Amino acid sequence: MGLRAVRWALLCLAVGLIGLPAHAADLDLSAYKGKVVYLDFWASWCTPCRQSFPWLSQIQESNGQRGLVVIAVNVDHDKDLADKFLQRFLPRFKIVYDLNGEIAHTYGLKDMPTSYVIGRDGKVRFTHAGFYPNQEGTYAAHIEEALNEPSR
Repeated sequence: MGLRAVRWALLCLAVGLIGLPAHAADLDLSAYKGKVVYLDFWASWCTPCRQSFPWLSQIQESNGQRGLVVIAVNVDHDKDLADKFLQRFLPRFKIVYDLNGEIAHTYGLKDMPTSYVIGRDGKVRFTHAGFYPNQEGTYAAHIEEALNEPSR
């Protein structure tokens, strides 16, 4: 592991934003009941994913205290490619590896990236197929709407 990756992991652990990257079996969305989850599927080869990662870090930072949790699920079959991507973008949100495509299959993933805004009650509120910088306002409005819903 490179020095930059070690610094990233230590920073993330120190500020409590995320834990170390987890695997598909470790993802339990019921643990986030009462929070809004932005579940994003990505891959190292996905050009729009490179555009989305800085934005995902920004929305996690600006909305985390309001109950937003960004979880990015990697669907690469080669974990090393994903790790190199992460070393480049240094995300400040939770990363999950879905090497066998279990989670992606559950969500019927078709486009890359695809994101889901999941409300505090655990139900999907919005789906975003692809990532388009000119649509960031729409994505943010969907998150805001979910954050403003009362807990059930």
